[in-house]
Amino acid sequence: MKRTIMALALLTAAVALFFGLAPLVGYRIFHLGVLLLLLYGVGVILLLVFWDAFPDMMFPGYPKEQLFWWRVTRGILAGLLAAVLAGGCLVSIPMIRAGRLNRPPEGETATVVVLGCLVRENGPSLMLRYRLEAALQYLLDHPDAPVVVSGGQGPEEPTSEAQAMADYLMANGIKEDRIYKEDRSTSTRQNLELSAAVIREAGLPERLVIVTDSYHQLRGRIYARLQGFGEVYGVSGRCPWGLFPSYGVREMLAIGQAVLLNGGSLW
Repeated sequence: MKRTIMALALLTAAVALFFGLAPLVGYRIFHLGVLLLLLYGVGVILLLVFWDAFPDMMFPGYPKEQLFWWRVTRGILAGLLAAVLAGGCLVSIPMIRAGRLNRPPEGETATVVVLGCLVRENGPSLMLRYRLEAALQYLLDHPDAPVVVSGGQGPEEPTSEAQAMADYLMANGIKEDRIYKEDRSTSTRQNLELSAAVIREAGLPERLVIVTDSYHQLRGRIYARLQGFGEVYGVSGRCPWGLFPSYGVREMLAIGQAVLLNGGSLW
């Protein structure tokens, strides 16, 4: 039994390290989710290495059965690591539901809200292009749907995210009179707060289709619900498989903030 648990723990550490290193090696991306995966993987491996070896290394010749404090400490550390893993698995259930199992019903008019992401000197970043591709396909399939592009201008961005998204959609056949710009927001919460004002001022349908990354859909849904929107669906852009776990881990922290500090609901 002990060997099985150790093997599963080692496998968990290997997966965490792999998906922590993938963004660094493959995409030169580093953020909090990457750091947390690396720390988790290293933490599990260190605990496995020192599980039985620590007393002999630090106190050679001392009876291991008398080192009660180490048995308590390693038990607490193992419990914390297991709790983090279990919590992540639990939160991933509503994340998957919102990101992949919440497609909008056909035959009902909805307002599309595209959440912004980084704009570079040469145009939308990779993640924003994926969102825009998904939004464009939905808008072409639903020619009556208006769209709100939401995102302000960061200090290193050449234009607002809303303007970059509007330019992309117009260049690909979406008429300007279908596009509404919200160009002041700097966070997901503001995306939905300020987009809600645009939607209600323009009298657009209050059935929403949020377009963003799949791991980001739950937080968008939470903030949309907090703005009073009852019907909130999602259309998700692609995400490179090597980036998904690290962004998902980072997103879990933001979801915790949305629920604990802002009164949102996971369901």
